[in-house]
Amino acid sequence: MQQRLVMAILVASGLLAQTPPPVPPPAPVQVPAPELKPAEVKTDAPAPKMEEPKPVEAKAPESKAFDQLRPTQRKLAYTLNRAALAAHELGYYHSHPRVIEVRDALETLVKAKLDIPEKAQTALPAAEAYLSKLRANHGLYDTEGKKILLEGTWKDLKVAARAAAKTGPQGLEPRLLKLKGLLFDPKVDAATPSWAEPEAPAKGKKARAKKGPKAPPDFAAQKVITTLWVKRAQAWIENMPQEVEVKGEKKTLRLPDPVQTKALNELLTWLDKDDLDLLRDPGFGWLDLRRLGAVPGASLLAKAADIAASKAPEGAAGGQVLLPTLEPVMGESKFSKGDEKRTVLAEVKQGAPAANLTEQSAVLEKLARSRDYDTK
Repeated sequence: MQQRLVMAILVASGLLAQTPPPVPPPAPVQVPAPELKPAEVKTDAPAPKMEEPKPVEAKAPESKAFDQLRPTQRKLAYTLNRAALAAHELGYYHSHPRVIEVRDALETLVKAKLDIPEKAQTALPAAEAYLSKLRANHGLYDTEGKKILLEGTWKDLKVAARAAAKTGPQGLEPRLLKLKGLLFDPKVDAATPSWAEPEAPAKGKKARAKKGPKAPPDFAAQKVITTLWVKRAQAWIENMPQEVEVKGEKKTLRLPDPVQTKALNELLTWLDKDDLDLLRDPGFGWLDLRRLGAVPGASLLAKAADIAASKAPEGAAGGQVLLPTLEPVMGESKFSKGDEKRTVLAEVKQGAPAANLTEQSAVLEKLARSRDYDTK
């Protein structure tokens, strides 16, 4: 029975629940007035002053809810969290095939600030503001479907890119030139691109059939990374007592939790679809940290059935929140042989969130595109 609570812990408490509220201080103790002897009773004597006891300060438990989880549960939380981050990165492509190209080019320019003379930095504040909007909207279009435009001018952006090339990153100007229309012209891809196949021309017409969309070139690689972390999460599903029939005899065996196993298998089956089929799938809308909330890994697991059933999320996506960091600790596998050293996930610790969303985005985007464990 206790093992069945694992799924509830993942979803309800979210694996990263905050420390329980402190216990309220006890009610003040009523101290009885001292009893006076008859000879000492005075009608005009003032009532004795009673000192109220000071309230006892309740101390919150020092250990966090995450630390109270079993090691296997913490490892499951970490791998699910990485799967959710990879899925969020995959979800960017739904906005526009070139959204990652836009983000990476502007990020490179902003990071080269120290290589750009102050007089050539006019475009940097606008680039930073654009990146903030891009991340907040998880793509190149706002909540109303209107394309986000880069403020300022192409001239200022070109000046900054050329200045950066002297001592910093090379080739920024041609990269940005390819994106010029997408960044500045409201008519270029004014509406979010549709992944649906275009309608065939009516019979009898000589009009050429429009070419259907193609999946973004890096989409497949990011899908592989997302799939990898979902598979790694499967290794940390906890075993629980289950009644099974073996040769006609009922026995109780410890087997992986069937609820979590089913959820992860559904995600893997869904991710195995053709790239364009995925981009057209309504369930793709769940691949967004704004919807997965403060505990993205647990939410991804909880929404696996909706994703697999192609059920689109409802309502507004909301905003991103600061997430606690999960830090893996690697150790040497006991199955290592000779000089061949094999490292495995030994422990997971919870750290403080980033100072702000901008710093967090840089870290999460790096993790989202990586197959490696992020160790310090």
